[in-house]
Amino acid sequence: MFYVVAYDIPDDKRRTKLFKAMKGFGIHTQFSVFECALDDKEFVRMSRKIESVIDKKEDDIKIYPICNSCLQKVESHGKALLNKEKQVIVI
Repeated sequence: MFYVVAYDIPDDKRRTKLFKAMKGFGIHTQFSVFECALDDKEFVRMSRKIESVIDKKEDDIKIYPICNSCLQKVESHGKALLNKEKQVIVI
């Protein structure tokens, strides 16, 4: 499944910590937006990681699932490209 994760975190330290955590799950495409191609297990891991970093009283995180049919209809304008491929990190 493809997910768009958007966040608004007022605290610089928590925002940086979430940014670093999210780099392991997807591709940073906008200032506070990640695009993630995840299976069910990865989605659960990502959600748990987000929960461990944020302050539920101050932070706002939205996770939008996008089905394959809808993903094919996504429009990109300007230099932005949709990252439909699963990110592979080789160490």
